[in-house]
Amino acid sequence: MNDEARARIAANDKLLKAVITLLAIKDPGLLDELDIIFALADEDGSTLAETDRRTRIHLQQELELIRNLASSALDTTH
Repeated sequence: MNDEARARIAANDKLLKAVITLLAIKDPGLLDELDIIFALADEDGSTLAETDRRTRIHLQQELELIRNLASSALDTTH
């Protein structure tokens, strides 16, 4: 993978985190709903659930990071 592709992936990752964080600030239940969606997909054996262990761990870490960002933002606005 070249540097341009890495930079694009990193930018998309940050943008997606920012969008999900903004949505979670507006709708605090959003992240819980995402957890439910991934759990249901896992039970159904859908293609969404077809990920390796490292991907699942990373997904959980990302959602926790977003949860913390959204929580911090809510704490500063109240």
